[in-house]
Amino acid sequence: MPSVSLLRVTAALGVALALGLTGCSSEGADGDKGTKASADTREVRTAKGPVKVPVAPKRVVTLDLGELDTALTLGVEPVGSVVGSPGAGFPKYHGDKTAGIKEVGAIGAPNLEAIEALHPDLILGNLVRDTDRYDALSRIAPVVFSEQAGTRWRQNFLLDADALNKKAEGDRVVAEFTARAKALGAAQSDPAAVKVSVLRFVAGQNRLYGKAGFVGSILSEVGLGRPAVQNVDTLMVEVGAEQIEKADGDVIFVATYGPKDKTDHDKVFGGPLWKTLKAVRADRAHEVDDEYWMVGTGYSAAGHVLTDLERYLPKRV
Repeated sequence: MPSVSLLRVTAALGVALALGLTGCSSEGADGDKGTKASADTREVRTAKGPVKVPVAPKRVVTLDLGELDTALTLGVEPVGSVVGSPGAGFPKYHGDKTAGIKEVGAIGAPNLEAIEALHPDLILGNLVRDTDRYDALSRIAPVVFSEQAGTRWRQNFLLDADALNKKAEGDRVVAEFTARAKALGAAQSDPAAVKVSVLRFVAGQNRLYGKAGFVGSILSEVGLGRPAVQNVDTLMVEVGAEQIEKADGDVIFVATYGPKDKTDHDKVFGGPLWKTLKAVRADRAHEVDDEYWMVGTGYSAAGHVLTDLERYLPKRV
C-alpha cells in the first residue's frame, strides 16, 4: 500500500500536470482567437483614418443613397439603409433588390436605435451627412466614411468597394461603365458639339447643373458639350422662371424633386418662354427620373442615365 507521502507527491504532480495542460489549452485558444480575429478583419483607409472592417461583411447598413447604390451594384444587400426623405421609400430604379432592406431613418437623420437593433458588422456613409454621429455609430459597428457626398461619387464607390472587399468587382463595374460611355460618345459625329442642358425643379429653386457633381461628370465622360451657363466647374446655378431661356440647348433633360406642384415646373412648362426654346421646338426636351439622375449617385444610377442618353440623344448631329 503506498505511503501517505507518496500519495501527496502523486497528487501534487497530477495537479501540476492538469494546470499545465489547462494553461496550454488556454494559450492555444487565445492564440487561435487572436489569429482568427486577425484573419477576419482588414484595414481600410477612410476619411476618419484607418478602420478595421470584417473581411466578409454580412450585415451592412448604408447611410446615404450613393452607398446603397454601391452595395446593390456589387451584389451586397444591406440589412438596413436610410431613405431620401421620410416616407419616400427606396429608389424605384433598384426594383425588387431593396425588398428585404429595413428603413433606418432618412438621409442626415438615421435612427441609431434601429441601426443597432440590426446588429450590423459594417456601416457605410460620409462626413457630409453624419459627421456628428460618427462616434455613436462607431460604438455599434466599424464605420467607413467618405469625405463628400455626390460630387466625389466615383471615389466613394471605390472606397465602399474596398470596405466590402469587392475591389475586383468594383474595377469591373468602372471599366464596363467607361467603355459604354465612350461608345455612346462615339455614336455622335462630334459629341462636344451637342450641347446638353440639365434642368432640375426643386421647391423654391430652378437649377441648371454644371460639370461638377454626378450628372455633370457623366456627361463629361461621354464627351458631350454643355450650354455656356452650364459649362462651368461648379455643381449648379440657379435661375428664375423668367430666365428659363438659359436652360436651352440641343437637348434638355428635366428632373423634378418631389411633387411638381411644389415647384416651378408647371409654371415654366405653361409659360411663354419655354415654348421658344430651341430644344422644345425640336421636341428634344425630355423629363427624366430624378431618383437616378440626381439622388442615386452610384454606378447603377449612372447606368440608367446612360440609357436615357442612348434613347434621347441624336445618333448624328
